[in-house]
Amino acid sequence: MLDYCLDKHEHAELRAAHRAARDVREAYRINAVILLGKGCALADVADALLIDPDTARDYFKRYKKGGLDGLLRMSYIGSEALLDDTQLLELDDHLQSHLYLTAEAVARHVQKRWGVRYTPSGITVVLHRLGYVYKKAKLEHGKYPIRLLRLKRHSLRGKKISIKTALKMA
Repeated sequence: MLDYCLDKHEHAELRAAHRAARDVREAYRINAVILLGKGCALADVADALLIDPDTARDYFKRYKKGGLDGLLRMSYIGSEALLDDTQLLELDDHLQSHLYLTAEAVARHVQKRWGVRYTPSGITVVLHRLGYVYKKAKLEHGKYPIRLLRLKRHSLRGKKISIKTALKMA
């Protein structure tokens, strides 16, 4: 059984990091360590934060072993893309000249063209990597209401980003 003790300096460091945390996952990790360090039971901390007791225990171990950096390090690495770089470039060129109203429609095109099957959420991730976002069409006076989502190129500070830049950002 671990001894969940924190000294005053560690507690103050964690409190400051919790206040500064902008990512909810980081805040939950810090919160679990703080509560365990205050003497709360492992099961109570896990119930309060809606996490597994083993996860809360692991957070405390990671903090004790690597400090705040060790606790907050996200070591998840995503899976390899199903489309290669040339296919992504070709998809980007295709999307520049064809309008798709839904992610499902883009996924159907990808499946027909390359035989690669994506879920709607999976193709949405690919589109975000390419710099695309969904924009709801605005209603203008004297026109019929449009309730369709339109795929537009995402821009950074008014500049369109190239596919190469988008791939580097991914």
